[in-house]
Amino acid sequence: METPVAISSDAEARIPSPEPLSNLFLQRCRVSADRIAGYSKIDGRWVGFTWAEARLAVEEIALGLVELGARRGDRIGILSSTRREWGLADQAITCIGGVTIGIYPTLTQSQTRYLIEHADVHVIFVEDRAQRVKVLEALGDRDVRVILFDLEEHEPSAETGRRPSVAPAPERTIALSALRRMGAKHRLEHPEEFERRVAENKSTDVVTYVYTSGTTGEPKGAMITHANFHYVVHATSMLVPYSGERSLVFLPLAHSLQRYVSYLALIADVEAYYAESIEKVPDNIREVHPTCFAVVPRVLEKIHARVMTQGRAGPNWRVSVFDKSLAAMSVAGQALREGKEPGLRARLGRGIANRLVGDRIRDGMGGRVKFLGSGSAPLPRDVHEFFEDLGIPILEGYGLTETSAPATLSTLSSRRIGMVGRPIPGTYVKIANDGEILIKGPGVFSGYYRNEEATKDAFTEDGWFKTGDIGRISREGFLQITDRKKDLIITAGGKNCAPQPIEGALKRDMLVAQAVVIGDRRPYLTALLVLDAEASKGVARDAGLPEGTGPEELAASPRVRARLDAHVAKVNEALPRYEQIKKWDVLPAEMTIESGELTPTMKVKRRVVYERYGDRIERLYQT
Repeated sequence: METPVAISSDAEARIPSPEPLSNLFLQRCRVSADRIAGYSKIDGRWVGFTWAEARLAVEEIALGLVELGARRGDRIGILSSTRREWGLADQAITCIGGVTIGIYPTLTQSQTRYLIEHADVHVIFVEDRAQRVKVLEALGDRDVRVILFDLEEHEPSAETGRRPSVAPAPERTIALSALRRMGAKHRLEHPEEFERRVAENKSTDVVTYVYTSGTTGEPKGAMITHANFHYVVHATSMLVPYSGERSLVFLPLAHSLQRYVSYLALIADVEAYYAESIEKVPDNIREVHPTCFAVVPRVLEKIHARVMTQGRAGPNWRVSVFDKSLAAMSVAGQALREGKEPGLRARLGRGIANRLVGDRIRDGMGGRVKFLGSGSAPLPRDVHEFFEDLGIPILEGYGLTETSAPATLSTLSSRRIGMVGRPIPGTYVKIANDGEILIKGPGVFSGYYRNEEATKDAFTEDGWFKTGDIGRISREGFLQITDRKKDLIITAGGKNCAPQPIEGALKRDMLVAQAVVIGDRRPYLTALLVLDAEASKGVARDAGLPEGTGPEELAASPRVRARLDAHVAKVNEALPRYEQIKKWDVLPAEMTIESGELTPTMKVKRRVVYERYGDRIERLYQT
C-alpha cells in the first residue's frame, strides 16, 4: 500500500512565488553591492570579490556572448573544475536567457563530444589548455566558439598534435578577458540591453540541462527551470539557518547538488570560498575555517579512514588513548541522540576525550564547522555517528538531478542517523507497492531533452516522479533509502538482496576503502574489495611485508587474509544466509573517476566494474 507524506500548507505558503534566478542575482547585487560574495586563491592569497564586482563581470561576460551571436535559448557549455569563473559564466548565460550545459572535466573526449552534440552547443567555456585540446579534438569541424578561462590575450592559441581537419585555434578560441572587453564595449553602445534581456526571462524557462551520470547507459539531459531551483533554494533555507556562514566550494558545479548550494548564496548569508583543487581541499579547509559545506559521503569516508588510520598508528599506549577517547565520545553521543542527558561519567569521559582527540580532529576541519550537508549517496552509519560524536552535525538530504537536488532534508533540530530527513516544504513523497520512492513537487524537472520516451518512463500515470530508489518512511515521516532499484540483486534462488547496505558494512573495517557486491542470478553473493592505501601501509608493516607491497600481494599474506576473512565473517553474522558473502577478492587498484569505474559524483558504475573484472568474478563462482 502506498504511503503518502504530506507537508503542511502553512510551510508551503511561505515560499515566495517563483521568479528567474537572474532576478535573484541582480537583487542580491543591488542589496549587497559592497559585501564580499566569495573568495579565490590568487598567488597564494585568498582574494575576495564583492557582489558589485560579480555584477560587473557577469554583465560583461553576458554582453560578450551577445557579441558572439548568442541568443535566447542557446545552449552554452562550461567544461571546468569548480572555480569562481564557472559561477560567473553560469550567471551570465542565465541572464541572457541561455541554457547552461555543465560538462565534467573528467569526461573522456568521446563523452564530451556526445554532450556537445546532443545539446547542440555552439559556445563553450573551458578551463585550461589541456581541456581546450580535448574540446577541439572532440569538435572536429563543428562550428563552436571556445572561451578559455586561463588564456591571456597575448599568449599564442595554436595547439600541437591536432588533426588537420580541426580549424586553427585562433579562429575558434577567445580569452575570457577578451570576451569581457567585448562586453564592456557593447555596454557602452547599448547601456540598457543587459537589464532588458534579464527582464525577458521567465520562471518557467529552462535554465540548465543537467546530464545524468550514465551509470546504466547514455547520459540524459534533465531540463531544470528557474522555478525548480528557485523553489528548492527557498524551501531549504527555511529549514536551515544561515548566518554569517563561510562555505568551501569544491564539489563539481556540473552536478545539481553543488549548483543548488551555489544558488543558496543568492538569498542566504553565505560567503563562498572556491577550493584550489580537490587535492587541496584538506589544506584549504584549515586555511579558511569554513562553518559549513556540502560533501558527498566518499569525502567523509576518506576523512574518517584517515583519522582512524593515524589514530591507530604508533605505540600501544597512544592507540589505547585514541580508542578509549572515541568510545567515551560515542557513549555520550548515543545518549544525546536518544534524547537522554549523558551521565556524569560519560560527560567527564567526553570532556577528556575532546581535549585529547576531538579538538585535534575538529581543528583539522578548520575548527569552526557548525554543520555539513551530505547527499548524492547513502552515508555509512558508523561514519555518520563518528562526526556526530565529534559535535559536527551531518544534515543528510536526498534528491536526484531530476528533483533539482534536495527533495528531503535533515535539520539541526530534526535528524536521524540512517535517515535522509523529511520532505522539504511543498514536496510530497510516497512509497509505491514495489518499494520505489515516488516524488511530486515544484522541484521536479520538466523532462529529458530530446528524449520523450525516457521522460514518459520517468513518471507514473498520475504524475509522480519515479526515483528508481527503494526506501521506506518511518512513523515520524523520515525517509530511509535502502538501495537503487536497478542495483537490486535477485539471486538464482529468487531472493532479493540490496547490495548497498552490505557494501557499507564491508567498508567498516578501515582497511576496506571500497566494496562491490555481486550475485545477480548467481547461487550466492560475492564481493570485490579495494584496500585503503593509507591503512595498507601500516598493515603491511605489521605483517612484515616490504614498503610498497601491492594490494593483491598484501591480501595474499596469511595475516591479512585472516583479518579480512574475520571481518567478512563478522559482517555475515548480521545478515540472513542468502545475503551473506561466500567469497571475496581484492582488486589491484582503487576505483576512480579517471579509470571510468566511478561517476563524477563517486558512484560505482557497476556495469563497468562487472565487465572490467569479469574473469575475477567468474573465478569466485568456480567450485
